[in-house]
Amino acid sequence: MDKYIGLKLDGRYEITELIGFGGMANVYRGRDIMENRVVAVKILKSEYSENEEFVRRFRNESKAIAVLSHPNIVKIYDVGYEQNIQYIVMEYIDGITLKEYIEQQGMLKWRDCVHFTIQILRALQLAHDRGIVHRDIKPQNVMLLTDGSIKVMDFGIARFSREVENTDSEKTMGSVHYVSPEQASGGRTDERSDIYSVGVMMYEMLTGRKPFNGDTPVAVALKHMHDAPIPPSEYVSSIYPGLEEIILHAMEKDPARRYQSASGMIRDIEAFKQDQSIVFGYSDKRADKSDSTGAAAKEKLASAMSAIKISHKPKPKKEKPVPAPEPEPEPEPEEYYDEDDYYDDDEVEVRHNYALPILAAATVTVIIVATLFVANVILGAFRTTASSVNDYTMPKLIGLNFYDARAQYTDIQLVATEEYNNQYAAGIIIDQEKAEGRMVKIGDTIKVTVSKGTRIVTVPDLRNYHYSSATRALEDYGLSYILVEQDSDDIAADFVVQTDPASGSQVEEGTEVRVYVSLGPKTEDTTVPYVVGKNVVEAQYEIEDNFLEPKIQYVASSEPVDTVIAQNIEAGSQIPRNTVITISVSDGSGDIEAPIEADDPGFTDPWSQFPVLPDYPGTEYTPDEDNTPQQSGNTLTLMLDIPATAQNVYYVSIIRTDTGEDMVPVFTIDSAEWAGYSYPLELTGEGTVTVEAYIRYGVTIRFGTYNLNFDTGTYDIVDYSGSAFRTVDTFVMF
Repeated sequence: MDKYIGLKLDGRYEITELIGFGGMANVYRGRDIMENRVVAVKILKSEYSENEEFVRRFRNESKAIAVLSHPNIVKIYDVGYEQNIQYIVMEYIDGITLKEYIEQQGMLKWRDCVHFTIQILRALQLAHDRGIVHRDIKPQNVMLLTDGSIKVMDFGIARFSREVENTDSEKTMGSVHYVSPEQASGGRTDERSDIYSVGVMMYEMLTGRKPFNGDTPVAVALKHMHDAPIPPSEYVSSIYPGLEEIILHAMEKDPARRYQSASGMIRDIEAFKQDQSIVFGYSDKRADKSDSTGAAAKEKLASAMSAIKISHKPKPKKEKPVPAPEPEPEPEPEEYYDEDDYYDDDEVEVRHNYALPILAAATVTVIIVATLFVANVILGAFRTTASSVNDYTMPKLIGLNFYDARAQYTDIQLVATEEYNNQYAAGIIIDQEKAEGRMVKIGDTIKVTVSKGTRIVTVPDLRNYHYSSATRALEDYGLSYILVEQDSDDIAADFVVQTDPASGSQVEEGTEVRVYVSLGPKTEDTTVPYVVGKNVVEAQYEIEDNFLEPKIQYVASSEPVDTVIAQNIEAGSQIPRNTVITISVSDGSGDIEAPIEADDPGFTDPWSQFPVLPDYPGTEYTPDEDNTPQQSGNTLTLMLDIPATAQNVYYVSIIRTDTGEDMVPVFTIDSAEWAGYSYPLELTGEGTVTVEAYIRYGVTIRFGTYNLNFDTGTYDIVDYSGSAFRTVDTFVMF
């Protein structure tokens, strides 16, 4: 049995079942005891928990998802570290992966393909806007729900684009069949790398096959780097030209020639949805480039190879052949995988080091051409003196406003990428591709990085989080914090009561957040609620809301089944918390004893079941000694029960069901003042009237229905829901 099954993390998350395996972590189904919901818990494998690199990657995932809130991205509820266990608590998704769906269908219809793709791109657009690159987009990381909606998950190797990427020490990861060329070669990755992977996914959805396959992961990676994909229409002739253009444009080898953003790709897909005959012209541009460069390069290479072959002198037949050197051992991948894993399309790591020994085996002609080209580029890059009238000395752009720099230096074309920066205001250039003083050509395109200003983050909702988990979440958001302790009757000790600024507030990165942590209840006593006449489930909730333990015993009674007919402790009593209250519940059998007459021994006044009401705060009302409902002519007093857990000021209205008119003007009740008591309300009328009681705090909700008899001054409770006060509170909170 798995050692984590049955474990309760942070006293809150109970692990129930292993549901998934991964390279770094396993995923379990669990139950959030506090919120009473099913969750998914990702736990870092024990063999990696001591490895700083794996822990960093694992925390990257929580940091990446935590700043994202989107219907197409799996939600993260909590992150924690306990007993050397690193874990992330996430939304539990009941569905299948897009990979499984593709395998079931073989090929998808174009409408399904674009429907799924747009949702994926919208999720990526939010991530990219927050400065996050997923870097592992593949069908296995996309969940498909029964309603056709999409959830992108597994940000385990995501990178914040503002972070400096060390391509020497940080190996490129991702699934080899969907990896972008720059990721496969160990180059810098950005939002356009995710766009490439989306293009590969569309290719697979529409053709039922991947664009590149090979005998080894390295072979597949090299094809991504160097080979042009076979157009999808050669496999499926019915694919619209416009849709094929979108796919191949997303899969351009050069990131500068791809879609530059998810929103740009969405615009083309939406245009295609409106008109399937649309043609974007991307294929013409590719053909032009191929004709101007590819054909010439191939012709030059063929000539060079022919020349080498003619001048080559054959060896004498009697010459002893020189044994071929043994091939160098291929470098081991950073993480283990076997052939079965590869063909099952599991995640493997792609290291740019793989390309080095293969490139070293390239032909002499290609090496010579490449060397001359690189030498020319390097010499040009470091040249500081003009050699022709087209040379231009690179100015200093850092510190200038991007639009001012573009207007001032018209001899070069400035292209900007944005990232958050705490030192420079929005719109200021913080980095330039070519250093000041270097020589470039007039008309050259120069890449610059422009500040987006200080990152604005949303304060997360940390209520009911353990303070250790809450502080880690704030750190991942880039926020500092200070802990403040306070008493709380509603929140258990060591758990968060509230934050200042409040959850949902938009603040600058680095803002200090005051975290109010519960010390537990100030008093150990609580008030017994009145639950007679209520449904057993509602009664349990109300007893638990008052920090008491319900015990249920079914008895023979003619009352409706599951109706509470008695409680062993009088309502309104002050008793220690966690005391057990026994409630007698009707089994509906109708088998009851004969009624006891008033003059019989043991007779109990039926009104004695009502609590003796204490002096009510803020009113002069005093109940009768016998506790019977008061009457004065055609006036009766309706007692409105207020749950002990209510704490807001509510608008209250009492409405007749036959006419829809208010019995009294709308009034307010401060439920914190009356919590655990019954609010007396005098009503005047004639005959028998049925009324409904409503409260409003953000939303309007009915909490009780009463039959009033003004002739006798009495009333019956048709139904009552103390949990309505809690429902309103919960609605407003979230």
